[in-house]
Amino acid sequence: MKARGRNMKRSILTITILIALIVSLFAAETRIIGRANTHFRQGPGSYYPLVGMLKKGVKVVISEIQSGWLKVQCAGQTGWISENAVTTEAEPAGSDLSGAVSGTGSMMISKASASGAVKGFAQKFVNYHSGNADFIEQYDAQIFTPMEFQYFKQATFAGRDPEKIRKRYRKIKTENTDHSISFQMEKIGLAAASKIAAAGLVQNQAQLKYINLVGNIVLENTDMYDYPFKFYILNDSRPSAYATPNGMIFLTSGLIKILQDEAELAVILAHEISHVVQKHGVQEVGKRQTMIQADLGFDELDEEIGEDDAVAAELDEIALNSFETATKRRQIEYEIEADQLGMIYAYRSGYDPAALGRVLKRIQANTSRDFWHPESNWTYDAVFDRIDRANAFIAKNLKKNSSWNVTNQTRFRGFFK
Repeated sequence: MKARGRNMKRSILTITILIALIVSLFAAETRIIGRANTHFRQGPGSYYPLVGMLKKGVKVVISEIQSGWLKVQCAGQTGWISENAVTTEAEPAGSDLSGAVSGTGSMMISKASASGAVKGFAQKFVNYHSGNADFIEQYDAQIFTPMEFQYFKQATFAGRDPEKIRKRYRKIKTENTDHSISFQMEKIGLAAASKIAAAGLVQNQAQLKYINLVGNIVLENTDMYDYPFKFYILNDSRPSAYATPNGMIFLTSGLIKILQDEAELAVILAHEISHVVQKHGVQEVGKRQTMIQADLGFDELDEEIGEDDAVAAELDEIALNSFETATKRRQIEYEIEADQLGMIYAYRSGYDPAALGRVLKRIQANTSRDFWHPESNWTYDAVFDRIDRANAFIAKNLKKNSSWNVTNQTRFRGFFK
């Protein structure tokens, strides 16, 4: 009996210790949201549907970690956020963060409120600036399902380990360290993108889905993997590409026509993603950047898109400037930077980074006036020494396990013959 009593005491003690360890483990996994307007999603990927946006300073409890994503509980709901959005710092003093989903002092703004604010601004913009009003619905449109992406990813990396491929180039050094897109930039970017789309979009849904799937393979290996970039084809025979500050990217049909495989498509998409990551468009907009970064998003949302006239006019002018910046030739320094960062992203995604040089050579060889766009960086007179620079960068930095790189020409030809 005594032995049995001692065993029972040991069991109780063991259980007590385990409970204490579990409690301490979960307590250690509490974090504070350190980024305004953090996307709270249904799954671990920017392509999963949005639940809402979490406010800076909100406390979340982490239950799972997966490839840069955190499964958290907040406002009575479970969802996924980027690990880039959290901090271990203490909760801000004096914060009043209730469990409500919307309203003053709430933890989270609903998807409907966030979407309404962004699309509402874009609608006002296109009414005055001849944009494509139908394109505004692309803000929260789902071009492919999470399951479709998983199937595509499995096929892309068949026989290869995506984690080993990614780790060939671990530390990415960039000039810009702010890898977030403010709520103001989401508004401005959608407005600018709607005006770009007014030039006419290719309506081939299979091609649209394909370039978005390839784009998201690349996006997962960038500094902005947690933002929902989207990719479109403009109906223009001249080679060109445009990127707006909210991650909406346009390639012309003329640019796609000169591509020969998926690696070339991937590195061009990676190049344009790099312009957004480095905030080249925002830098070009210039001195109003401080106002943009102030990010009044949640105040506006709480008031149901209640900007005053001065703020609305300012945002309207910035959106128009963003459109003009996106559709004009960029500085050569920006192009070189995007070339190098784009090749890194393509390389981390398992694509052949030398694809960029092949595309630039083809462009450089065609000097026909019918072929080039005077404001495009994808024309013969905008190549300069970019080919030599690209080859030198690859030779120095992107040669590890080069046999892991693919071009996927056959799959590409299935969509663009």
